[in-house]
Amino acid sequence: MKILIVNPIFALSLWDFSLCKDITDKGFPNPPLALPTLAALVPEGIEVELCDENVESINFDSTADIIAITGFLIQSTRVFDIADKFRAQGKTVVIGGPVVEQSIVDECQQHADSIFIGEAEYTWPQFIQDYQSGTTQSIYTQSKRINMHDSPLPRFELLKKGAYSTAIIETSRGCPYSCDFCEIPMRLGKKSRTKSVEQVMAEVEKYYQLGFDSIFFIDDHFVGNKRHTKILLKELAKFVKRVNYRVSFSVQFTINFAKEDEMLELFYQANFQRVFIGLETSRESSLKSAHKKQNMNIDLIDAVQRIQSYNIIVWAGFIVGFDGDDASVFDEQFEFIQAAGVTIGMLGLLQAIPGTTLYQRLEGQNRIKRDTTSGVRGPYQELIYSNVIPTDLTPAQLAKGYQSLVSKVYQDKAFSARLMRLIKSSQRAIHPHDKKTGVYEKQVFKRLLKYYLNLKYPSRAWLFIKTVVYTLLFKPSLFEIVITQLVAFKHFREFYLKVAAQPVTEEGNKNNKHERADAALRIPVVNQALDD
Repeated sequence: MKILIVNPIFALSLWDFSLCKDITDKGFPNPPLALPTLAALVPEGIEVELCDENVESINFDSTADIIAITGFLIQSTRVFDIADKFRAQGKTVVIGGPVVEQSIVDECQQHADSIFIGEAEYTWPQFIQDYQSGTTQSIYTQSKRINMHDSPLPRFELLKKGAYSTAIIETSRGCPYSCDFCEIPMRLGKKSRTKSVEQVMAEVEKYYQLGFDSIFFIDDHFVGNKRHTKILLKELAKFVKRVNYRVSFSVQFTINFAKEDEMLELFYQANFQRVFIGLETSRESSLKSAHKKQNMNIDLIDAVQRIQSYNIIVWAGFIVGFDGDDASVFDEQFEFIQAAGVTIGMLGLLQAIPGTTLYQRLEGQNRIKRDTTSGVRGPYQELIYSNVIPTDLTPAQLAKGYQSLVSKVYQDKAFSARLMRLIKSSQRAIHPHDKKTGVYEKQVFKRLLKYYLNLKYPSRAWLFIKTVVYTLLFKPSLFEIVITQLVAFKHFREFYLKVAAQPVTEEGNKNNKHERADAALRIPVVNQALDD
C-alpha cells in the first residue's frame, strides 16, 4: 500500500517570496508542515511519498493507492484540479487542511472521496484504518481539540533537500486574545495547547541534523503559555550555544511583550533574530473596536524600538479599512511605519472572515460583500478588494488609497530610512558563530549586487551602497541581517508594485474567484540542483 501526500502550488502571493527566487535560488521559503506530520501518522509498513508542488512537479502517474491533498483556501482551485485528475484514474482522493472550511464543504466533497474537517492527528490514522477495512466515511470531523502531546515528530527527512530557505516548527496551537477579525481562536481555540519541550527540541535537533540553519516557529502566538515558553527558550539557548550559534530562529508574538525585559533577554540568548507582530494601526479607536487590547495603552513605536534593540528584527502586519478610517489614514499609516522602523510591513485591507466576531457584526449591519474574495493571503490581483463595506470611504477610494500607501512604503528612499533606523537601533552584540561563507552565500551576494547596482535605477543603487557601507563601517556584525532585509525587500517591493498597478473599478468590487488560479499559478519545472 502506498500513500502520496500533496501540497499544491501557491499563486504568486505576499508570502511565497517568489520574486526574490532569482537571488536565493530556493524553491519556496518554508516546507509545508502538514506533509511530514501526516507522513509521521501513517502506520509502519505503508509506503509514503511527499510532493510539494511549490518545489517539484506532481507525478500524475504515481502508483499510490491514496492521494491525500492538503492546502489553504488560496490553493482551492489547484486542490480541486489535482483531485479531479487523480480521481479520473480511479485513485482514492482525500482533501484536508484549512481549505476545507464550512463555506465550501459541499464543493470539497464534489472533488474527493473523503474530506477532513479540523485537526487531523486522530482522524487521519482512523481513515487509514477504515480504508484497509473497506469502511471509509465521506467526512471525518475532529470536533474536540487534540492534545498536542499526541502530535508526532514530523518526518522532515522526506522533504526535498535544499528546496527551502527556512525550516518550520509548530510548538502550540490557539491564541488567548479576541481580535474580532482573526479566525485563530475560532479555528484552534483560545487556550494555548503546547507540545512538550522535549518534543520541540527533538524537532529542532532533527532539522539541525538535516542541515537547516534557520527555523521559524509558526505558532500564531508563541507566548500563549509564558511559563512553558520560558522553559523552552532556556533549552533553545543551551542548544544554540552548543552548536556555536549556527542556527537562528524567528517567531510570532504580540507587541505587549516589549514591556518584558526578561522575556526579550531570553529570546536574545536563544538567538531569535526576527519576529512578526500584528501592529495593525496606530489609531487607538480602531484597536479598541477590533478588541486588539494587547496593542492598546502602549507606545507602539517605542515598543518596536525596544524589541529591535535586542537585535530581534520586527516585521509587522498593518490594516486599513477599519470603521472610521478616512482619507487621512493612509498618510498616518505611512508615517507610523516609517517612525517605527519596521523594514518589512505586510499591508492589507480589513477582511471579514466567516465565523469571526467581525463577520457576524458586519453581517448584522448588511455590510458584507459576498461576491468578493480577497485578503493578504490571496494572490496580488485580489489585495485591493475587501468584503467589508467601509464607513467613511467608498470601496474605490479605499482601494486607491491602499495602492498609494503600499507604493510609498516600498519606495527605495522610504525603505532605506527604515533599514537605517533598524541598524542604528541595534544595541546588543550579535552572537558569534562559526558558519563559513560558502559557495551558495557568495552566489547570493553576487546576484544581489547585480540587482541593486544597476545604473538604470540610481535610487536602488544608492539604497544598497548607503546601508551596506554604513553597516560594514559601524555595525559589521549586522551584515548578514542587512543582506537578508535587502533580499526580502526585492520580493515585497516588486509584489506591491504589482498590487499598485491593478485597475480599480468604481465599485471596488470584483468576483474573481474562478479567474485567480489559472492566471496566477506557476507550475514549476523540477530543479535537479535542489537535491544537491
